[in-house]
Amino acid sequence: MYFFLRNLATVDIIFISSTVPKLLSVLVSTDKTISLSGCLLQLYFYLSAGCTVFYTLGVLSIDRYLAICHPLKYNTIMTSEVCWRIVPCIWILGFLEFFPVILLMSRLHWCSNNIIDHFFCDGSVLLHLSCSDTYLIEIMFFYFASFSILSSFISTILSYCFIISSIFRISSSAARKKTFSTCSSHFIAVILAYGSCILIYVRPAGVTLLGSGKTVAIFNSILTPFLHPFIYSLRNRVVVTSLKRIIKRNNSVK
Repeated sequence: MYFFLRNLATVDIIFISSTVPKLLSVLVSTDKTISLSGCLLQLYFYLSAGCTVFYTLGVLSIDRYLAICHPLKYNTIMTSEVCWRIVPCIWILGFLEFFPVILLMSRLHWCSNNIIDHFFCDGSVLLHLSCSDTYLIEIMFFYFASFSILSSFISTILSYCFIISSIFRISSSAARKKTFSTCSSHFIAVILAYGSCILIYVRPAGVTLLGSGKTVAIFNSILTPFLHPFIYSLRNRVVVTSLKRIIKRNNSVK
């Protein structure tokens, strides 16, 4: 689990770094422009890191399923060798998936109205700025986004169905609570991630959500990756114990 959490933390850094630095630069400076190549590059890293996050969440769900439903086989199935094979596949798939879409977008013709009505270069907003026929790109965008989100979402749902079924078969209430606590952090992260992204991206790319879309995008691209360390860390007994020890030490020094 911690091997995949390290991978999630790494891709979260890339994900949030694709939008926040430029956003802060726009907010604090008078230069509010971005080049076309910079815009497409921002969109590429945003989409690629986002896909990698979803695949990682899906693998974490399967990992929790194996740990809870097949605890005796877990160490023989999820070996270090298997983990090191899964992670490169996740990254390769995530960063190659939207490359054809970005390549096609780079060949579009752009209208004189070049104002991006968003806080970053989102795909649907960019397509509305083009004077070219974007139907093919919209279809590709829709299917690629749907595949990355829904495939990992379905594996997560199935994993948790088996997990919940296994938990209910435990006779001791204390044991049920302890077992559920091992996957509660991941369950919270899944709700935050999929709840916002399904609303934004599992729809044709040419359809915009106007003001509400920006609000949901802020939640998805900034708040969710920011909350991941707190969600996973504060549910860890060792981390909580260490934080309490540090707080007591600081209070004693004062």
